[in-house]
Amino acid sequence: MSTQLHAIVAGAGVAGLTVALALARYGHRVTVLERADVIEEVGAGLQLSPNATSVYRDLGLLERLLRFALAPETLRVRRARDAAEVMNLQYGPLAELRWGAPHLVIHRADLQRVLLEAAAGNPAITVKTSTSVLGFAASSDGIQVGGRMGPANVRFEGDILIGADGLNSAVRERLGLGEGDRPIYSGRTAWRAVLPAAQAPREALTLETNLWLGPKAHLVHYPLRGGDVVNIVAIVEDSWLGDGGDFWQQQGDIRFIRGRYASWHRQARTLIDAVPEWRRWPLFDRVPTQRWSVDRVVLMGDAAHPLLPFLAQGACMAVEDTATLAKAIATHGKNVNAAIAQYEKIRLPRAAEMRIASRRQGAIYHMSGPLAFARDLVMSRMNRDRLMARLDWIYKYRA
Repeated sequence: MSTQLHAIVAGAGVAGLTVALALARYGHRVTVLERADVIEEVGAGLQLSPNATSVYRDLGLLERLLRFALAPETLRVRRARDAAEVMNLQYGPLAELRWGAPHLVIHRADLQRVLLEAAAGNPAITVKTSTSVLGFAASSDGIQVGGRMGPANVRFEGDILIGADGLNSAVRERLGLGEGDRPIYSGRTAWRAVLPAAQAPREALTLETNLWLGPKAHLVHYPLRGGDVVNIVAIVEDSWLGDGGDFWQQQGDIRFIRGRYASWHRQARTLIDAVPEWRRWPLFDRVPTQRWSVDRVVLMGDAAHPLLPFLAQGACMAVEDTATLAKAIATHGKNVNAAIAQYEKIRLPRAAEMRIASRRQGAIYHMSGPLAFARDLVMSRMNRDRLMARLDWIYKYRA
């Protein structure tokens, strides 16, 4: 397009780097501010469903992602106490045929590496580490962002500030969306681990996504990195918040997690017992708001709408955000407020619907007694087409 904007992005995570690449594709200049000194390769596995991989295909990144990602052939659901198979959804190549793009699993660090390399190779994008956003002031013709780069104060001038700085967003805090605008603890914690294949049970290396359902807990695992490791996520109902800290640096107590799964089938226990180290993190979301913006400042990803992970849509929704905002800016050019209004009109209802669905799915996963029996019976009687149809509203969505 002929009108070039300068976008300032807070946060160099999945959302921040993806929106930078999306905006650069339309001819805009982007400065990404990351408060960490080094953008480290941290995290564990995540799922990229077709609503997200379609965006990366449009950005020309899908082939690079496929060098690191795997496409599971099956979703297998088991009952915790006896490993009985409740559901077996063999979708494999049908995923792309039905939903128009592949369904992938990838290590977050590999996704981050692909995005960073693409950003570094794009002359329209500048990534500045050790740089925190301290404040901003918008005017009719632009925005000034004040920050700190190491020990020095710095200032950036642009047309729009995009807050993609995660759950505890500094940009959101400074927007002043309301006194009660705080993340809400869900009463659940996620325990995550990446286990080398040599230490994992052989059945955990099969190219499939495994979901185990038990009372007040569930377990997900699938292979990553060509089968070299197994990604494991154990989510339990837990009143202990811990002391905060960095997402991937809060170490979990092995005795606690093994105790919570002690009554589960031997196959699940064997996998959990094989893990030498866990990372735990309390799970939060937020009450939906009527806006994610003030003037020329707008939020996306976890900064706007953190989700519980029961539909594996946290990263995917952030990727959807990036495409929607980039297209809105391409439509409205210098009229940044109109672009933000279009973005919010599209994304606010989608995020609210996904929050409700994710919470509902969590309740279903953690059922016990007669409710769990009824759930398992319903799931066992659903054929493949019906099961896939239930996912259409998520996976067929095109930002």
